[in-house]
Amino acid sequence: MRRILAFMLCVWSLGNVLAQRPLGEAARKQALERVVGDGVVTLEEPATPEIPCPFDQPRLTSAEPREVAWAAHQLTRSRTGETVAVLPLVAALRTMRELHTEEHQRAVLHVLHAALVLDLVIPSSELRFELEGRARIPWLALQARATTKNGREVFERFQELSAATDPGWEVLGDSLAVRNHAAFALELRTRMVPRLIVFAGRPVARIEAGPQVREILPATLGGWPPPPIHSWRRDRTGLLRVASTFARRTHDDFGDLDERSADRARLRWLAELAGEPQPTAWALRFEAQYRARSMEKFAAFAQASEVRARESLERADLALRKAFRVSDRLQFPGLEVSWQDGRSAADQAAMPMPARR
Repeated sequence: MRRILAFMLCVWSLGNVLAQRPLGEAARKQALERVVGDGVVTLEEPATPEIPCPFDQPRLTSAEPREVAWAAHQLTRSRTGETVAVLPLVAALRTMRELHTEEHQRAVLHVLHAALVLDLVIPSSELRFELEGRARIPWLALQARATTKNGREVFERFQELSAATDPGWEVLGDSLAVRNHAAFALELRTRMVPRLIVFAGRPVARIEAGPQVREILPATLGGWPPPPIHSWRRDRTGLLRVASTFARRTHDDFGDLDERSADRARLRWLAELAGEPQPTAWALRFEAQYRARSMEKFAAFAQASEVRARESLERADLALRKAFRVSDRLQFPGLEVSWQDGRSAADQAAMPMPARR
């Protein structure tokens, strides 16, 4: 018995020693980067230099915005990985959002950032207010996290956003699709027009869109914690994620917001709702690229691509009707097919694309 106790004490001591060892660079980055829900990743970089807190024990219950900001900031710096109650953050959010001064809006930003980093869910009913610039990013990401299968608030917010100007449209759509939101599924399929694009040569370049996120970066305030700055980033799987930093410069990397990217997102949502195991790969079936220089077999390639796309769409529609009990009398928009020529002008003149029948 003594040997067992001694062994357990040794293991406990060794664990404490290892826990106190400084993390290597790779381990540190892995600790800083973590999934916080719905495919949203927060990369938090420490402020340099760290600004000293003017409060001994800052409180979320304070009526002073600066103290609330420090309390939220310290939660993200010292209590990450521990269980943190969401109610104090919700209460602070209610107090700070009532006034629209710069100080109160800054406190709101820190509270939202803390909830995002600490993997907390703020009810969507508590997020019924508007923010501008990059402060909209954690606000929308938290709404995506708060999505429920039959919830109304997030679905209504999604309907208000524009696919052409706001990346949050895609983020909220992803969250609604993942949760099999019935109203979202019905509206999506009855309004979307599935499109197959067959490219000859390289895909036709997209039309560049204008600025998508207003560059309203929060100014540094004396005696305040450094403001977190958020941005949209697209990962290797094609999904949008959130990155946050305390640096003064950041950028978005979500690609162009155009009709083609919106179509791809809608197809991915349809695949998710239909139970496809790989929604992103399924959506790519509706973009076919003919790589041969000669156009002799292009028509046959395009026809085979169309057959595969129609079969995939029919199976998805059947699964969607079954999953959400949609009557066969409700007609879904059919597949549209277009051919696009991305070859050089010389190749187009020498080997014209055949007319589509």
